[in-house]
Amino acid sequence: MQNWTPEMWQAAAIGLVIGLILGYSLLRITKGSIKKQIKTETELQNVKSQLDSQKEQLEKHFAESADLLKNLAQDYQKIYQHLAKASTDLLPEHQQPTLFAPQLLSSEPTDSVDEKEDNLDTQPKDYSGQPSGLLKESTSK
Repeated sequence: MQNWTPEMWQAAAIGLVIGLILGYSLLRITKGSIKKQIKTETELQNVKSQLDSQKEQLEKHFAESADLLKNLAQDYQKIYQHLAKASTDLLPEHQQPTLFAPQLLSSEPTDSVDEKEDNLDTQPKDYSGQPSGLLKESTSK
């Protein structure tokens, strides 16, 4: 091993001091950004957990709503069956079409074919028969 001269010891000590000063200043500069990064990451995790919680609540809400609507539809069906049975049991002597006949519940009107063909040849009632002027060429040039 070589003998170190006092100049070498002095240069090593100065290098060590400069290294410590640079390391400390670099640590001070980056410490703030590290804190900000950690804070941002924790906020992100909190927001993700809140979002997951809201998603779960939303899924639970729609599942419960679907169950309630299903129960409501079943209850309406029971009411319909009860009223249909009661109308046939309580009023058997009436030969009128019953209130709960399937043809009365359909949403399609029972127009005859001849009426539909006649309606195709005539203009709709909301048509005025006169031009609206929307397709006129502009006269101002």
